[in-house]
Amino acid sequence: MLQVKNIHVRSFDVDHLDVFWEIGDTFEDPHDYTFIVERSEAPSGPWDAISEPFSDKYYYRDVITNLFHRWRQYWYRIKITKKLDASERYSEVATLAAAPDLVAAEVRRLEMIAFREHIGRLAWIFPVRTFGFRCPACYDRISQTRYRSQCLTCYDTGFAQGYLNPIAQYIQMDPSAKHGEQLGITKTQQQNTTCRLPYFPPLKPKDILVEAENRRWRVERVGQTERLRSVLHQELTLHEIPESDIEYRVPVNIDDLRNLEPSPAREFTNPHNLETVGDGDWFKNILIGHGWSE
Repeated sequence: MLQVKNIHVRSFDVDHLDVFWEIGDTFEDPHDYTFIVERSEAPSGPWDAISEPFSDKYYYRDVITNLFHRWRQYWYRIKITKKLDASERYSEVATLAAAPDLVAAEVRRLEMIAFREHIGRLAWIFPVRTFGFRCPACYDRISQTRYRSQCLTCYDTGFAQGYLNPIAQYIQMDPSAKHGEQLGITKTQQQNTTCRLPYFPPLKPKDILVEAENRRWRVERVGQTERLRSVLHQELTLHEIPESDIEYRVPVNIDDLRNLEPSPAREFTNPHNLETVGDGDWFKNILIGHGWSE
């Protein structure tokens, strides 16, 4: 099976994006395979085919883009199909972003370990859709506006399904102050906070974040730490979504909900067990492990 590698995205134009890739050294004929370029607004999909099948070509220009949305980010992958048996495989995912150097890659790796093993709690990020199939239930084609709220088809985003596939990530949440405000005969209960997470996935305003306790937050602002334009770290400003809002109807599907543990397991486990060692033997075992003999 052909292996697609070194896929990257480049452009100096606001009307198109160019996708390049290579294949690994092989004894197979590239004409026995077809390529299809797929695109998504999130690194986890869902994916849409944007090209017809083609062979022995390693460049594609995507002209069906709208690069005037400041926070939108396109992701690409290549679908490889063998003509003989229709077997399929996919390339890695690429986007128009600066590649990390060795220092940035190491910082990213260490941050991922720190959040996953020590300081983070598991949460689910739902990237909001900013293009695609307009909601048939609440979007008017003539006026180009939504004419009702609390729509279960688009969750008030204007695009069918509302949000892309969720991405699980470990996030460090800050405590939030409780705030109430009297508005006429009603009273609002508002909470805002900040949080931080590694470089992945890249977030944008209006994405939503769901904690394991089903507290849901809307991303209001995203700050980044960069090295040579490669993102290392993200700082978010969040607004807690009221339980009556339509975002609480967005489904979160967890296969094994009974055994879900959002906090790092190592922070709840003592790795040292001295019960099996006699008094004083623990120090002897340490010395033996360092080469000491009786």
